[in-house]
Amino acid sequence: MTDFPNLVIDDVGDLVSALKDELSGVGVEWWAQNKGVVAGNLKSLAKAALKTQAALVEGRIDQETAELALAEQKAAFRDVLNFTELMTLVLAQRLLDATFRLIGWVIYNNTGINLVPDLVQPAGGATT
Repeated sequence: MTDFPNLVIDDVGDLVSALKDELSGVGVEWWAQNKGVVAGNLKSLAKAALKTQAALVEGRIDQETAELALAEQKAAFRDVLNFTELMTLVLAQRLLDATFRLIGWVIYNNTGINLVPDLVQPAGGATT
């Protein structure tokens, strides 16, 4: 993570490099937290659909029960898609926050003016 209070940006190249590093860190952290969630849900739903179809073929359940189970599995699949969409928005928000946090610290460290007090929180509590 970036040491924001001691961050020194002298030119645009430094800013781009710092943004790249910060956004990369945010993305890697987000992926580590979320990479297994969607895959696990999809795998579970696929197994359930196969089990339902096998039970129908083997005569352990009737057509109506199979249709109800598959309808529930379709609803669960839509929920997984909605969750994926939400998590993508969460990532976008984290990336925006990281961008404005870094830029806010650059401005604060160079001018002493805190334009984004929600994201830039100096140890002394200055919120000019």
